[in-house]
Amino acid sequence: MNKLDRVVGQLLRAIASFCLAALFILLFSSVIARSFQLASFAWLDEVVRGLFAWMVFMGSAALWRERAHFRVDWLEQVIGQKRAAPLLRAFLAFLSLGFMLAMTWYGWELTARSSAVTPVLNLPTGLFYAAIPISGTLMMIYSLRDLFESIADVKAPFSTMMKEK
Repeated sequence: MNKLDRVVGQLLRAIASFCLAALFILLFSSVIARSFQLASFAWLDEVVRGLFAWMVFMGSAALWRERAHFRVDWLEQVIGQKRAAPLLRAFLAFLSLGFMLAMTWYGWELTARSSAVTPVLNLPTGLFYAAIPISGTLMMIYSLRDLFESIADVKAPFSTMMKEK
């Protein structure tokens, strides 16, 4: 399972990195081409929109996997390592799971219902939207991991207290 997790992490980072590199190359080329009036790329906006969507959502899933996503941890720091800390982490993981479920559900609906195609390349817009349910599903899996780990941390002090009696 750890090997699969590492492969997923590497794949998510690779997709996000590829999209970033492609965006840089395409936008740099476009600026150069327009500056010297060499060419205009009518299809550029479509490709940039798709690459940006995949970069953002796959990058977010990669950060979520590593627990490196931006978050406000003020309350966690106030509580510290007291008995309530695992309960707070479990509650936050549960809330995250709910949000990821909603994001995945509505992302899937958006992807499934999209019938439009891009004007120049005739790409289905669902290709761009597919990043939402894919990343949402992965983030739900990692939210479940966090929830189960938090629940185990909540149970640990009670099992220790029961053994002492």
